[in-house]
Amino acid sequence: MIESLRSLSCFEHIETIVPISAGLSSQCYQVNADKKTFFAKQVANSNEALISLLAAEQNISPTVVYHDKHWLITEYIVGESLALSQTPIHEQASIAITLMVQCHLIPPKATELVPTTVSQALINQAHCSSIQKAELSALAKQLTAQLSNTEHKVCCHGDLNFSNILISQKSNPWLLDFECACTAPAEFDLAMFIAINNIADEKIAMIINQYQRLLPAVNIKMGLFNHYLAFAYFINSLWYFNAHQNRKSEPLKGLFTQQWHKFIATSKNEHAKSLLIS
Repeated sequence: MIESLRSLSCFEHIETIVPISAGLSSQCYQVNADKKTFFAKQVANSNEALISLLAAEQNISPTVVYHDKHWLITEYIVGESLALSQTPIHEQASIAITLMVQCHLIPPKATELVPTTVSQALINQAHCSSIQKAELSALAKQLTAQLSNTEHKVCCHGDLNFSNILISQKSNPWLLDFECACTAPAEFDLAMFIAINNIADEKIAMIINQYQRLLPAVNIKMGLFNHYLAFAYFINSLWYFNAHQNRKSEPLKGLFTQQWHKFIATSKNEHAKSLLIS
């Protein structure tokens, strides 16, 4: 794959290629070439480059230098992940929601979210018994049946983790990693933001209110938001479970347990309490 990166037409002379190991999914690299520094990422789908281009036009994401079906090359931004900063949680949330609103104002051109497809793909990948998979599928069916096909949909980031926000001293915060970008109700992006950052329940109202102040044209339906919140905890649990099974990582196991317990508490599903994935 490194040789594929070296052969890209956007580079004339590459000095160094350094792997970046901070992320949990796709492989990324810092490329020093032509007296400049670039960020290179293996792309998972066509959405990523498209939304990255549109976000860069809105000046909320780094400039895209090159893209094809395998690679996304952007300018390299020197900064600190919001997740690693000492910024208080309410300020972190304010920065993230401001970027989310700007993302939601991008024309919704990404592939539409299909909750049943997402959940079933994760269940199919799980290393567990056929009985457990059947029980998970039944849970997923109950969850997705509650997600109405609302008419108003926006360009959702889909994974607005604090680690996907970069704080630079020379510019406004940057929104990164559009691998999970999709066209979906705003309630989904808000729910995933709450879930993936493990934000306390008592802060949810503050976050929803801030979003509504910044984008009053989108009327957040709390019933739909709560259904998406249970769905977000569910699919996050499965993603972390699968990643732990593949990598045998205790931190990933901890994240799975955290999200699964939040799913049980949010869904209030008595059957889920008896379903142990371990």
